[in-house]
Amino acid sequence: MNTSRQYKRLSLLVGLGVISAVASAQNLHMNDAELKSQLDWLNTQGVIDISTSTWPLTTNEINRALSSAQVATSTQAQMLQKVQNVLDKERDGLVKANVNAYVQTDRQQLPQTFGDDHLAGQQLSGGIGLSEQDWEFNLQANIKNDDLAEDNSDVSFEGSYIAGKAANQWLIAGKIPAWWGTGHAGSLIRGDASLPVTGVTMQRDTQEAPETKYLSWVGPWQYQLFAGQLDDYDAVPNAKLFGMRLTASPQPWLELGASRTFMWGGDGRPESASSFFDALTGTRDNGDTGKEDPANQLGGFDARVDLAPLVNVPAGVYAQYIGEDEAGGLPAKNMYLAGVDYASEVYGKPYQVYAEYTDTRTSGEARGVSYDHATYEDGYYQQGLPLGYALGGDAQSVTLGSRVWLDSNNSVRAKLQHAKVNQSPRADKGINNLFPEEDKLTVLDVEWTHQLQPKTQLSTRVWAVDSDIDSTDIGAGVGLEWQSY
Repeated sequence: MNTSRQYKRLSLLVGLGVISAVASAQNLHMNDAELKSQLDWLNTQGVIDISTSTWPLTTNEINRALSSAQVATSTQAQMLQKVQNVLDKERDGLVKANVNAYVQTDRQQLPQTFGDDHLAGQQLSGGIGLSEQDWEFNLQANIKNDDLAEDNSDVSFEGSYIAGKAANQWLIAGKIPAWWGTGHAGSLIRGDASLPVTGVTMQRDTQEAPETKYLSWVGPWQYQLFAGQLDDYDAVPNAKLFGMRLTASPQPWLELGASRTFMWGGDGRPESASSFFDALTGTRDNGDTGKEDPANQLGGFDARVDLAPLVNVPAGVYAQYIGEDEAGGLPAKNMYLAGVDYASEVYGKPYQVYAEYTDTRTSGEARGVSYDHATYEDGYYQQGLPLGYALGGDAQSVTLGSRVWLDSNNSVRAKLQHAKVNQSPRADKGINNLFPEEDKLTVLDVEWTHQLQPKTQLSTRVWAVDSDIDSTDIGAGVGLEWQSY
């Protein structure tokens, strides 16, 4: 059998597997670093066309992308199978259960990454759920000790939700993480550095392009709407968080995104319909309209260009900018993120590398404005952890990251990061719980994941953080996860 015919058969078998899994896999995937890396690798290689800039991500959208996969090598086929294995883990109509235990040394100085939700020194989590074609339920309980978040309870329920689907729209209520942006190391507007905000999320299931000829040029598109209430926000108790995001891919090589969030209401703050309208439209944001600024808002844009469809190079470039204010109808007092990534293989082992620069100062100046607000004085944080970029405001960071898949059961992720944190002249306000003072950090962070058996996964992590004001921190963590399916 010749090589091209063999790869065509591999592609057909994967496609048939996708079709058979449509009615059986779980519906919603929360922030999953391994799954995101696999999809990003396939996307950068030009095998599939999928957006991974908005999470949660739905199984049907992943299946839609896999069904039109263009397989050219055995390594690409193996990576497709890895994704398929994830989709096949949990079956419809069955009660699912999971137990996750994690223990680590003090990680006060260690910056977070996508899907990095182990913030406590010791954490034990257990969940039970049920998934059907048009609805899904998950109850997750977490027992923590020595938690980095300013949480008032040792028991929490982040990861719990109930969701239903109708007319290609999901409505999700619960305490789930989010991610808005094209970055690997972080998002400037909605990352997952803080504990999830309790609220309601609405988004599409699959992201097909509009069928009408007048709008078909938009390409595959997605939106996400969010409304929730912040926990333990002492400056304005019961403050609300609202957000909206829209993405579109008018070309297979181009993705464009627009995002906006605002904090509004709470004890002692106006909560009338007219106040909400002002916050929604941003018409009172600058405080020079004769009315009090009703909200703490952020907004901006992001984009990604994949080079594989253009010049047959498995790389991508991406950027994001988010403003703390508005001027002339556009974001102002901006923060910036830009990066490049590359996906290839060596000795048959797929790998991904990226380089990313982030600046959360205010248009290049540390002014104590980014993620801060005169009324919502706890800033754009929840329980002392940022709702946007993990380092918080007035930071600069250069990150080099990689992941290599050694075989079907083992992968290694590594990150080297140099950062200047909390350069604000108002650092004594202490709203950034993880990085309350101005400091320079150099971080080496390595994690190995091993699939012990189909139901059990072991992860080990070691890191070293060199700080200008604190002693060098060398730490380690180990976790064990079991899932039934």
